[in-house]
This record gives sequence, C-alpha cells and structure tokens, in this order.
Amino acid sequence: MFGLSKKSVDARTAHRLASEEGYVLVDVRTKQERKDQNPTGSIHINLASLDKRMRTLDGKKVLAICRSGNRSRTATRKLNASGIETLNVKGGMIAWNRAGLPTKKGK
Repeated sequence: MFGLSKKSVDARTAHRLASEEGYVLVDVRTKQERKDQNPTGSIHINLASLDKRMRTLDGKKVLAICRSGNRSRTATRKLNASGIETLNVKGGMIAWNRAGLPTKKGK
C-alpha cells in the first residue's frame, strides 16, 4: 500500500492498518514498559532483540511502535533495510493514547 518510500504513519492510521489491512503491530519497548500498557493486538520484540528476531517478521507488513517514536524509527530503518516493509508509528504510545486507541496491561 505505502511501499518503502513512506516510512511513518499517525496512530489512527496505524490502528486501521493493523485492524483492516493485515499489518503486524510490533512494540519495540522494554518488557517493563509493555507490562504497564501496550497497544491491543501488538506483539513484543524489544529493540535490543530485533536483530536476532527480525526473521520472524519475514513476509509481513509491519508497524513499529515505542513510547515516543524514536526507538521505533530505528527499528523501522533496520527492518526496511533488511527488506521487511515497515512503517513507524509517529508519536508512539503517547500519540496512541492521545488518540484514545485500545490498550491493555501485561505482555
């Protein structure tokens, strides 16, 4: 849909892509951050583990999210460089919460 030229989307668009377009929402924050709150339906791959685990995302369209958008921007660059179509969620969980999008506690 976006190709690799567009590298970020806002939180509402990310939620729609994950809900309706088959994108996988990957939370790259720490386990502790995720324990406090995470986007509903997301999977956890800590940024520090991304290099070891990125092959689990082969063939998937990915949305990367963190707290503010900085770590997920790094993840987006790494994943796109490895050929995995990835978009950064601008503003991260801060923007996700401001948009009133669904979250849950725990893993």
